[in-house]
Amino acid sequence: MVTVLKEDIEIALKELGLKKSDIIGVHSSLSSFGYVKGGADAVIDALLEVVGREGTIVMPTHSANLDKVKLTPEEKAAGVLWLYKILPYDPKETPCTTGTIPETFRKRKDVTRSLHPVFSVAATGPKAKEIIEEGHENVLKAWKKLLELDGYILLIGVDLGVCTAMHLVEGRVVLPKHILEKLTPPKWFVEKYPEDQWEWDFAPYPEFSEMEKPCLQHEIMKTTKVGKAILKLVKLKDLIHLYKEYLKKHPDQFYTS
Repeated sequence: MVTVLKEDIEIALKELGLKKSDIIGVHSSLSSFGYVKGGADAVIDALLEVVGREGTIVMPTHSANLDKVKLTPEEKAAGVLWLYKILPYDPKETPCTTGTIPETFRKRKDVTRSLHPVFSVAATGPKAKEIIEEGHENVLKAWKKLLELDGYILLIGVDLGVCTAMHLVEGRVVLPKHILEKLTPPKWFVEKYPEDQWEWDFAPYPEFSEMEKPCLQHEIMKTTKVGKAILKLVKLKDLIHLYKEYLKKHPDQFYTS
């Protein structure tokens, strides 16, 4: 098995074009590398070394404080994808479900984690407090701030399917009626499961990974390989702009189920 070193990751990040003072939102899979000497800490240290003290790193830290509820036939028929009861949340103690790298990252002394009970984010760097402005910011508000700050999305061993920042486009495009009807929860369901106590979603969920090929074709995404992992970097504003155009023209390509 190939051993990946922190220095290998640093070289790859620089090949992608990352530099001091950059602001990056990171989605990651530690296991995608194969074996990394130093584990998640080595990956985090490499990121910090490349962007420097002037740079800011953001990672989604969606919390594990959810108790899954079995759906009723009526709820399934209404298009409910999942339903969870939100349990008590502690930003310092509640584990995240977004991988080993963000779980390790959130525990660092100089990292701030937001107070949203389900969709929290963790950040470090001079723009961290601005990105987690009010403490209760959810991940989508954090990505909106990252967009305003002209930041990047870095994918480490994962694809755009996990890139929640792409949800920012949904409020910028008028989707066809047949899709909107599937995405709109019935009134009885919202009254039964208020969002401050429950986490749920409705079908169909957008296939963000469909934008991988267009991003490469339009040359807005750079890629490189470290160990077995493919690293991908894209400026968030370029991704949002391109996805907006594709979603307007081909909505059914992304809402297939």
